[in-house]
Amino acid sequence: MRTLEKIVWQTLRGPRQWVEPWYAAYALLGAVSSGLVPVLLPLMMVAVSHRLADVGYVMGAFNMGALSSPLWGRLAEEKKIFRSVFCGGLLLEATSLVLFTIAHGLPEWFLLALMMGAGSSAVATCATLFVVEFHPREEWTPRIGWLQTFNGTGQVAGLLCAGLFSAAGYRLGLLTGAGLLLMALLPGLLSLKTRAAPVRRMDQPDGAQHRQSLDFSMLARFTRVELLGGGLLRHAVFLNLAGLKSIRQLLPTRFGRFLLSWFFIFLGVSGFFAYFPLFLKSAFKVAPGVTSLTYALAAGGGVLLYNLTGGWARKFGDGKVYKIGRLVRLCGFILMFALMFLPRGGWSSAAALLAFVTIVLSWPVISVTGTELTSVLSRMSQGAAQGLNNAANAAGTVIGTYLAGGLMHFCGYACIPALGAAGLILSLVTGANIGESR
Repeated sequence: MRTLEKIVWQTLRGPRQWVEPWYAAYALLGAVSSGLVPVLLPLMMVAVSHRLADVGYVMGAFNMGALSSPLWGRLAEEKKIFRSVFCGGLLLEATSLVLFTIAHGLPEWFLLALMMGAGSSAVATCATLFVVEFHPREEWTPRIGWLQTFNGTGQVAGLLCAGLFSAAGYRLGLLTGAGLLLMALLPGLLSLKTRAAPVRRMDQPDGAQHRQSLDFSMLARFTRVELLGGGLLRHAVFLNLAGLKSIRQLLPTRFGRFLLSWFFIFLGVSGFFAYFPLFLKSAFKVAPGVTSLTYALAAGGGVLLYNLTGGWARKFGDGKVYKIGRLVRLCGFILMFALMFLPRGGWSSAAALLAFVTIVLSWPVISVTGTELTSVLSRMSQGAAQGLNNAANAAGTVIGTYLAGGLMHFCGYACIPALGAAGLILSLVTGANIGESR
């Protein structure tokens, strides 16, 4: 049995060995940060402010807050306060959600969204550290696999609930999200109570070396969500100066062109995921509840594609499968853009949802192969390489969110799928002929 299949089998066979009670807290975080917030926040902003631009500002602020991950990780490591940062992040996001429902004015909303993203980032960062700092290296893959599975399951549940709250009331939904995060404090405090400091063995390297030697090829097999709150793995490796200083030398290389293609993917798609419930509602008369249900089903079904993509990548090559994933996503955006200019009917809503599902289901293919190519194409340490991967992801997401908001002000909703398609075309051009074989 191959190493990968052996790890997957062992992971599925003995969940009690790898799952800890505090994973429930991380599932609740997924329900709120990747389920309720991406759907309810845009709907509430438009209902309250009546300005689409405010949605871009607020969702961009959430993404900016997520960039604080390295600060939380360094604080937790230097002060040995992993549990405090983990629970503090839950409390910070819960408080921000409550205050958001009573805030008035863009400056207040912007600041609170920034706090939400920072709180979510703190929890995600420490969740990874609780694995790589407290357990031997041979246990990282199954433990993080289950941790991400809990997070993905929480996201699906959160999206289903978001559909209900889109009809029952946005404020009630956000307050419920705050309550779920406060509930998450209980398993966090109880399960992590004795973990005041990492337990190290003499044969274990320090935490920085831990993160640099993570087997990203294996971790890529497990589910990672794409929406706000992000994938767990992007918090596992902190961006470092060594990686940043090497960007100029990397640009002419295949790895440099891959990073550019990775940046354009997120530049194009981030605006869509910031506005998607509003976009589908206004452009195609799709109720937010239907959108949430569709996304939940697609995200749940997409979990199966992670392991399948690994097999396809081994058979056909990472580069080819990475290209196919982007082409599939491009087809989804082109279909959605074309529907904007065709006569509307009952079929147009169904076709728009089909395009939406296509965009969502392409993510596992892009995610797995993108992570693999980062390891295959880079000649630097895994820590520096994955840090640059994170930087391209983060920069594309923040810039794309604000760019989409500005374009919508002048061009309307049609710019959302157009920007997604443009980003993917640029990604295909800049990333042509990279990693065609391993």
